[in-house]
Amino acid sequence: MLAGCRRALPAALGRALRVRAAGPGCRAVSTSWCPVGAAFDAKQQQQLRGSAAGRETGLFGVPELSCPEGFQEAQDKALQESEQLVQKACSTPPGAETVMIFDQLSDALCRVADLADFVKIAHPDFAFREAAEEACRNIGTMVEKLNTDVELCQSLRRLLADEVVMSSLDPETRRVAELFMFDFEISGIHLDEEKRKKAVNLNVRILDLCNEFLTGTHLPNKIDKHILPEHIRYNFTAEGNYLQVAGLHADCPDDLVREAAYKIFLYPNAEQFSRLEELLASRNSLAQLVGYDTFAHRALQGTMAKNPETVTQFLEKLSDQLSKRTQKDFEMMTKMKMKLNPQNSVS
Repeated sequence: MLAGCRRALPAALGRALRVRAAGPGCRAVSTSWCPVGAAFDAKQQQQLRGSAAGRETGLFGVPELSCPEGFQEAQDKALQESEQLVQKACSTPPGAETVMIFDQLSDALCRVADLADFVKIAHPDFAFREAAEEACRNIGTMVEKLNTDVELCQSLRRLLADEVVMSSLDPETRRVAELFMFDFEISGIHLDEEKRKKAVNLNVRILDLCNEFLTGTHLPNKIDKHILPEHIRYNFTAEGNYLQVAGLHADCPDDLVREAAYKIFLYPNAEQFSRLEELLASRNSLAQLVGYDTFAHRALQGTMAKNPETVTQFLEKLSDQLSKRTQKDFEMMTKMKMKLNPQNSVS
């Protein structure tokens, strides 16, 4: 787990900030999850009624999530339910019930995974974030194992191969069955056992790297307080001789504060670059292992875009059409900034 500040920044970053003149100070505002944090911190306004009155209901009304340890309980329930559903799917004759069981299996895991995925980033309490992240990892690991489970895949394949049964299903049910098979195929179900295990390990490593990278993007940076002009220091959290910058301060009316926050909070981070490079390399290795040229080809398979070339053409065309409009917006903002304070930089 990552903790604390990412690192202290070099003194060179503050040179341009020290020489700029600034107007009066401004309020300290951070844009890091303010609305979400407020939602978590806010007292519940609606009175609980009936038998639940006076008792904690847990996050999002889930009783187990009234404390961080509840994520372990919710995770264990989901994993236990998924094991039962896997056994049921493998022993059920091909039919509509097979698709229903697969849907229940997906729902049992996603109910916990989707909620935990949000809480691990948004909750203000570190203990909740840590517990949610662990639940995410464990559920994600199970999903990847199931996506390479040969016996489970065979139960679905028997259904898809039975023309009589398939013709009796409604179009929606047939499509759901095909989508579940697609998940097996892009996960490497066609590989031998050794390569399937490698695919699972790569997927788990990718999950870990994603979590580490996302966590790193929300950690504050710190800088020697003497680097910043004295009259804007109070906008940032003091920690000894350092100031912590935990967001972009985009709502602050003082453009010098916004500039300082932008340059400090988004200063390049070698550890983050290393994680990103490993993440991209792992994704590429996984894609090639399961039979795709690149991760982009794998990610876009089965989507409306279909392939990376289509996406590139779309983005290039969009950029061409928006460039002139964007330039006009920049010019308008520059004029507004100069009008509000002619002495301030427009860079």
